[in-house]
Amino acid sequence: MKKIISSIIIFFIVLLAAVAISKNDSIKYNNTMNRLGMSEDATVLKTNSKKNVTNVVKKLSESDVGHYQIIFFDKNNNSFGYIYSNHTLKKIPTISGRYFSQTDFKSQIPFAVQGQQSDISSYKPQSQAYIKSGNRYISVIGNIGFNNADILNEQTLVSLSPTQPKIKKTLKDVIPVIDGRAVSSKQDLGKIKKIMRVTSTHKYNPTSDDFSAVQTSNNGNLYIVSLLFTFIAAIAVEIYILLPLRFDIKKTQLTGDLKNNYRNGLLIRYLLFTMIPYIAAFLWSQWKIVIISHSTFDTYVILSMLTALAVGIYQIYFVKKRSDN
Repeated sequence: MKKIISSIIIFFIVLLAAVAISKNDSIKYNNTMNRLGMSEDATVLKTNSKKNVTNVVKKLSESDVGHYQIIFFDKNNNSFGYIYSNHTLKKIPTISGRYFSQTDFKSQIPFAVQGQQSDISSYKPQSQAYIKSGNRYISVIGNIGFNNADILNEQTLVSLSPTQPKIKKTLKDVIPVIDGRAVSSKQDLGKIKKIMRVTSTHKYNPTSDDFSAVQTSNNGNLYIVSLLFTFIAAIAVEIYILLPLRFDIKKTQLTGDLKNNYRNGLLIRYLLFTMIPYIAAFLWSQWKIVIISHSTFDTYVILSMLTALAVGIYQIYFVKKRSDN
């Protein structure tokens, strides 16, 4: 009975690890959504240039730099921005309609996507919704949003292309944020900075008005601690299962092949009480718990099972070496 209870405990320990991984995935994905899909390498380009934003986009498109995305956030309202993409587009979940495609950044006509909680009113005379930007009405091609991602849900983005008419915005009126492969290339980023007359850069953080506040979080540390705790707890339960088995080995009068066969039988019994709950918890987690980092969870389960096997072999067969010497 005690072994069955121990197996149930192992089952729930693995489920706790799965929940911890799922929770961490949820936090990371929610943070990514609030970054509008941009990576942690996304960089703010500070500039006071009076260059027109549309002219800058045209210059960028004529350069030999590719694989980047730039969002020009309005300084007066950072929930509104203009977006230009060159072979790199960070996808955002849509509730209805569609998100931008690469052809939108070559079109003479701008398009817009709106968050489900955007404070910019849309105008819908028939089936097509529009927002007003300056003197233009822009088609809203999709609504974006994600649960609890307030920054994303309040955002409105308008596509830019080098073939569009000029908008009444200069670089000093916006906060450009770049992401993509070009960020990691010193040469490519240097060319972009030169075109935009960038004076300084810093990492993008969406939680402040100018995207520059230092963001601190211990979620990652808590996540690692929780996994380590469940791992150690499982080992402790496995050792508890082994205690009566070790006692049986010490008391047995068997020798030679009979003793080895007896040990092998005890090892198989131990593995039944440990491997089955691991496999059951793994299958249950795959069915009931939403996990994005499957490789992390798979690695955790595999390492735990291998550790359980190693602990069993050591505890059962180490007794032989001690008693025989």
